[in-house]
Amino acid sequence: MSQTQRAPRALSLLPDIGDRTADPVATLVYRSRAVAPLSASELHHLTASAQSRNSRESITGVMVYDDSRFFQWLEGPSESLVRVMQSIRNDPRHTDIEILNDETARQRAFGSWSMKLATRGATASIWGDDVLEPPTDIVDHLRLRPHAAPSVLIQLVPLADAADPAADEAIKAVPLARTTAAILKGVILAAVIPSLAGQHGVTAPGARAIPINPRVAELADLLVATDPTAARELIDELHHVEGSIWPLYGTLFEPAARSLGNLWAEDHCSEFDVTMGLSRIQTAARLLGAHTQPKLAVPSHAAAVLIAPEPGETHRLGAALDSEVLWNAGWAPRCEYPADDRTLQDLVSKTWFDVLDISLSTAFRREHWLPRLTKTIAAARSASRNPVLLVVVGGRIFAEQESSGAQIGADVTSVTAAHVDELISRGMARRDLDGGGGEQT
Repeated sequence: MSQTQRAPRALSLLPDIGDRTADPVATLVYRSRAVAPLSASELHHLTASAQSRNSRESITGVMVYDDSRFFQWLEGPSESLVRVMQSIRNDPRHTDIEILNDETARQRAFGSWSMKLATRGATASIWGDDVLEPPTDIVDHLRLRPHAAPSVLIQLVPLADAADPAADEAIKAVPLARTTAAILKGVILAAVIPSLAGQHGVTAPGARAIPINPRVAELADLLVATDPTAARELIDELHHVEGSIWPLYGTLFEPAARSLGNLWAEDHCSEFDVTMGLSRIQTAARLLGAHTQPKLAVPSHAAAVLIAPEPGETHRLGAALDSEVLWNAGWAPRCEYPADDRTLQDLVSKTWFDVLDISLSTAFRREHWLPRLTKTIAAARSASRNPVLLVVVGGRIFAEQESSGAQIGADVTSVTAAHVDELISRGMARRDLDGGGGEQT
């Protein structure tokens, strides 16, 4: 048995809603590799032994076995979980144990299952109630992104609740054949709650906290998959839940972009994969926005806004989302992609702009780009026809509040496209109070 490895602690996956147990529940997810492939009878014996042990220890959960790989979710009292994990580590049938998630929750996800085995080819006539055949996309996802196992295994929650007579009828009706994108509607409805805002939210100036959707990591994994269909279906599903595209900007699209950057930093995908993923988010946002009612009536005077990524920035999602928000708010933004600072200076010197909205990547932090952005802003102000040009900056580094726009010469820091129109309006109002505003003729 090799020494147990530990992965970084994962984001909380369980909705903090109501108590099913009096005490906090310890939750642990791990993966391992079978020393030798297990036959159906060996798997059945392993499952029965695990159920007996888990029942004694008040442990519940699910175990996926596929191609000699185990993925297991365990939950219960912390002392019991320690004993069960010690037994698991001592089991000679597997090796390479790696902890993928270790946290506490206020409720169990699989309270009806002392241990259910999920494996390909399982049928009730052979296995009985101890085994189920998971949706194919779940197993494929575990093969493709094993470190995403916590967010993948949680997709089996509706199947667990379907065995509970007290479960919601809508969740019980979810068929096994549904794709990853659709299977967790009930979980989403319960998980997107105000308590997440305080734990994982980001706050724009003057705006409310924005809770990050708990399925962001799953969406990031799907965005870099070969087939983008499941990612689009997940976006459509969450759009249906929200009823509007606007909340998705801050709760889903931008956090998913940051998750793509995390996948790249952890060597789970290439920069090309990140670029493709961002393009898929941008396409989905554009298609959804085309069928969305404008947020506001057309302003009596909409500012002239030039939206551009920092010259040299290949990722355009931030600029695209800002453009969508302003366009649907009744403004007339102009999007450009200058190759260098000189091109940007030519733009602001030839045309009057009230606002310059310039962005860094929504996926990568780009800390080393801040001096470059500082020079870009100073040069644009110097070249601008508007002596009181309002400069807005955005990007991951600002969303994570690692840097302030004021430190690099900007007037407004945008942490999410969802509020960029409000931020610009307030910035222009402050500028007008200070005596600026209006095109010089």
